[in-house]
Amino acid sequence: SFCFITSNSWLDVGYGKDLQEFLLRHSQVKLILDNQARRSFSQADVNTIIALFSAPDDKNDGGLEQTARFVMFQVPFEEILSPVIFEEIDEARERRSTPEYRVFPILQRQLLEEGLETVRDKDKVRGPLIKVARYLGNKWGGKYLRAPDIYWTILEKGKGKLVRLGDIAEVRFGIKTGANEFFYLDEAKIREWGIEAEFLQPVIKSPRECKRILIDPHDLKFKIFMCHKEKGELKGTAALEYIKWGESQGFHKRPSCAGRSRWWNLGVQEPFDFVVLRFRDKRNWNPINETPSLLAGDIMFVGSWHDRASVLTYNSILNTTFLTLISEILGRVNLGDGLLTTYGPEILRFEFIESLSISNLKVRELEKRFKTIEKRIVTSIFEEINQADRRALDDIIFDALGLTQGERDAVYEAVIHLVETRLQKARSL
Repeated sequence: SFCFITSNSWLDVGYGKDLQEFLLRHSQVKLILDNQARRSFSQADVNTIIALFSAPDDKNDGGLEQTARFVMFQVPFEEILSPVIFEEIDEARERRSTPEYRVFPILQRQLLEEGLETVRDKDKVRGPLIKVARYLGNKWGGKYLRAPDIYWTILEKGKGKLVRLGDIAEVRFGIKTGANEFFYLDEAKIREWGIEAEFLQPVIKSPRECKRILIDPHDLKFKIFMCHKEKGELKGTAALEYIKWGESQGFHKRPSCAGRSRWWNLGVQEPFDFVVLRFRDKRNWNPINETPSLLAGDIMFVGSWHDRASVLTYNSILNTTFLTLISEILGRVNLGDGLLTTYGPEILRFEFIESLSISNLKVRELEKRFKTIEKRIVTSIFEEINQADRRALDDIIFDALGLTQGERDAVYEAVIHLVETRLQKARSL
């Protein structure tokens, strides 16, 4: 056997997919061990796991009939150094939780199949999902180490109702300027140069500027320089003088800028409906946009819904505690500072409830309830889940999923536990 202590990133991040596939096909993933109680290395800004594999086998797909076991310890390692505990783990045949650990045994063939690419039959508007042969990777850390039991209950009860976010929305990076010092202007700099309003658009530079779910342009501190004209068309404008100043500072030589035919032209940017944050601490929400001219910086992702008639419905669902739970499970917790990070690959995989799974009457109620919270200040998740307006919004989604009162309580408990765990683990050394 081979035993490694590694960063946990490869369990959830795209670059780990080839290693995952190789291990599943040609080895036995005997144990993947994590510890939610304490970090292993105080000097490393990453979180680590312990991985135990059998020796690789040249036999084609010989590993697929083996069982992998994912174990999350809930107490420090020194408290579980008992042969009895590891015998229990080795004998586990189904998901099991104890005060000391949670174990998830799963056939490696199933792990492989869950990571295969899924495409929708494009010949039908609501066609079937089809598995193809390419392995894209799987969220081993999020789903099999961190995910609470209620996550699997939701997947079971949500069969036929859940899709991936990437099936119903386009998600892309915010705008990349290559020279933020030039393109982002605060009010003082705008006054200094007298740049014409036609060349300025509101922009979210940092998610800290978004105090509410519905983005208010008045809360934003910056405008972005957006000019598509040739220099000859700008004669006599402050914009032209600003471009010349930018060239005197060497901004036009920066790689991203130099690659454009007109280095100051960021191109036409499509409007977006929502923002997905790359970094989350205690607040976990997805800002909503109703300003067509608004742009967002590249430290966040933006998205647009395919079904334009369901924009408000989907924006509402995007800001329920159900989606908070999904993001906490499928996001990355590989940084030692406790931040949850979400990038394109996992955002596209977020489980999402289709609007057709909610009755028309309930859809109208969902949208009405969302309108009552979209303009208030977003607080920490510890406060949000106790707000009556949020609970009322959540109940519509829970009704659609058929969750009992006990299961609804389990969702809230799981969210609090997941957030507290990543924050407390960051402070454990």
